Amino acid sequence: MKNMDNYRWIIPSLIALGVILLSGGIFVGVKSYETLEANSTKVDNTTQKNLSSKQKFKLDEYCQIWLQDDNEIPVMLGKVNEDLLNKTEDEIKTALKEKYPDKEVSTMNKYQIILKTSKDGTDLSKANKYTLENEDGYISVFKYNKEGKKELVEKTSIQIKSLPKSVQEELKDAIVLDNEDDAYSRLEDFGS
Repeated sequence: MKNMDNYRWIIPSLIALGVILLSGGIFVGVKSYETLEANSTKVDNTTQKNLSSKQKFKLDEYCQIWLQDDNEIPVMLGKVNEDLLNKTEDEIKTALKEKYPDKEVSTMNKYQIILKTSKDGTDLSKANKYTLENEDGYISVFKYNKEGKKELVEKTSIQIKSLPKSVQEELKDAIVLDNEDDAYSRLEDFGS
């Protein structure tokens, strides 16, 4: 029996060593798996972007185009043209940029495309013109330079809601005028 007493500590030590090795192995395995997953996801996202620019986007034939700017109610512009149904995402964005030069695609899925006004505020159709626009519920006067870049001239104290409904409707799309005199003449009409 005396021989057994000398080796009593071996079994608990081996069990403890086994638990330590097992938990260490599990830890290393989990970390390896997480690293592999992270790298795989990066590759998948890059591959997906490359494929999506080459693959057909497959818009639904009833896909709608909406315009939504900050703090405004979305407005439906219509359905997509049939010629866009079998285009890639890049081709669709290019076609929409040609049709709506001052807008950019905010979000796009199979059933709807949401456009927003370009962040740089350029609109070549308004180059060298003045506009009266709704800004935070008040009329503002803007000037568009020769590149179509929008510059604030004056923010007035004329509230949009104080104007007749017909004028409010005009201001939804902006009132475009040829020169500064016309812009201020029209503003005087609203102020009176």
